Amino acid sequence: MADFPGMRTVRIQDRPAQVYRGDLCVVGSGAGGLSAALEAVRLGQKVVIVDAAPHIGGQAVGAALGTICGLFRNGPAPRRLTHGVMDGLFDALFAQGDANLRRVRGTFILDYVPNAWMRWAERQIAETGIVPLPGAIVRQVEHRDGIVEALALSTRFGDARVEANRFIDASGDAVLPWLAGQELRESEKPVFGTVMAILEDVDTDLCSGYPRSLYHGLIREHGKEFGLVRAEGPVFVIPGTRKLLLNLTHVETPMETAGLALAGIEGRRQVDALLSLFQRELPDAFGEARVAVYGNAGLRQTRTIVGRSHVTVEDVATGARPPDAIARTTWPIEMHGDMAGADWTVFDEDHIHYIPFGAMVPEGLHNVVVAGRCIDAEPAALASLRVMGPCFAMGRAAATAAHLNASGSLHQIDIAALQDAVSDNLTRETTDSWAGDIVRETGPEAEGKGA
Repeated sequence: MADFPGMRTVRIQDRPAQVYRGDLCVVGSGAGGLSAALEAVRLGQKVVIVDAAPHIGGQAVGAALGTICGLFRNGPAPRRLTHGVMDGLFDALFAQGDANLRRVRGTFILDYVPNAWMRWAERQIAETGIVPLPGAIVRQVEHRDGIVEALALSTRFGDARVEANRFIDASGDAVLPWLAGQELRESEKPVFGTVMAILEDVDTDLCSGYPRSLYHGLIREHGKEFGLVRAEGPVFVIPGTRKLLLNLTHVETPMETAGLALAGIEGRRQVDALLSLFQRELPDAFGEARVAVYGNAGLRQTRTIVGRSHVTVEDVATGARPPDAIARTTWPIEMHGDMAGADWTVFDEDHIHYIPFGAMVPEGLHNVVVAGRCIDAEPAALASLRVMGPCFAMGRAAATAAHLNASGSLHQIDIAALQDAVSDNLTRETTDSWAGDIVRETGPEAEGKGA
C-alpha cells in the first residue's frame, strides 16, 4: 500500500510491546500506592507505577473522596499517628488553602480538594523520575516458583510489559495474586460502595448552621418519593467556598465490568435525586445549587489476600499489638453492610489498633507485598483499616520491606529492621502547625453519629 505525503501505514505487528524496567513496580496510585512509590524513590529505587484509571491518584481523585480518615489519634487534640513522604501532601494542601481539619466522632478528618491532591501527586512523580503508566490494565502476571517476573499490560497504545524485582499491589483488588492464580478471600455479605459528589453555588453560610439530622430527616420523610436508599451519611461544607461535599449514596459493588458501570450510573442518579430534594425542601440554601463533580463509584472492599496473618475484629477491638506491627490507627469500624446506612464501632481516647506485616504478604508469592484494602482481614476489621491514614502507612512499610530485602522471600523479612525503619508510625505523635484551625461539626451529631 502506497503512503500518502506526510503519512505512513502501520500495523499492530510493527509495534512490539513497550517494555519498562524498574527495581520496583507499584500497581495502584491511590493512598497506599502513591505512598509506596514515593517512599521507594526516596530509598533510591527505580519505580514504575501502574494504574488502570487514566489519572494518578486512585479513588482519592477519581471517586472525589475529599476526606482523609484514620490519620489521628482519638481525643480532643489532633495528634497525628502516620508519618512519611505523604507529609508533603498535607503541608502543600494547607499552604494552598485546599484543606481543613474537621472534628467528628471523637477524632479528626482532613478534608481536601481532589484536584489539588492530583496536581501534587503528578508533580511528585514528574520530579522524582517515577515512570507513570496510567490507563494500563494488568492482564497477565508472569511468575515462576512463586516469583513474579513481569506484568503484561493492555494500554490504548497497545501491549506493554513491566519487569521488576519487587512488586507492590496497592490495586485495592489484589489483582496480582488474583491473576497469579492464588486463593483470595471475598466477603459473603455485601459491602456497599458510595458515589460522592461536590455541589457548587450552595449558600454555605446557611448550611454551616444546619445539623446533619436535618438532611437525614428529609431523606427519611421524602426519600421513597425520590428513589433514595441511604438515610444517613456526611454532608459538609468546604470552608471558604460555596461548595458542599455530599456522601449520602449507597450502591452495590459487583465484581464485573458492566455491573460496576451500572452501579456508578445509579449512584449519580441518587446524587441528582438528593439535589432535587434539597432544592425543594431547603430552597434558600440549595435553590441555585448544581453538581460540580460526580465521583466514580467508590469501592470499600472487594478481594483480599490470604496472608501469613489474618486481622480479626477482636484484634481491632482489643488493640492487641502483634509482634510484626508496622502501622496503627484509631479509626472506628465503619461497616457499610446496609443499604440504608452504616454501622459504627467508635473507640475511646486511649485506644489504638495495629496492622501486622504478615497480613500484607500473600501466601504463594515471595516478591509481592500488598498495601491498602486488599490486606488479609475479616470484613469488619478491614472496615477500620482500609481508610487513607493506615493506607499511607502500609505503603511506606511495603516499600521499606522491598528495599530492606532486595532478594529472597519477603516472607522472611527482618521484622525488627522493618519496624525500626518505620518506627515513627508506631511510636510518634505529632501536632502539626496546620492543625490549628479546626472546623467542628454542628448539631447533635457532632461527636456521635452520622460521619
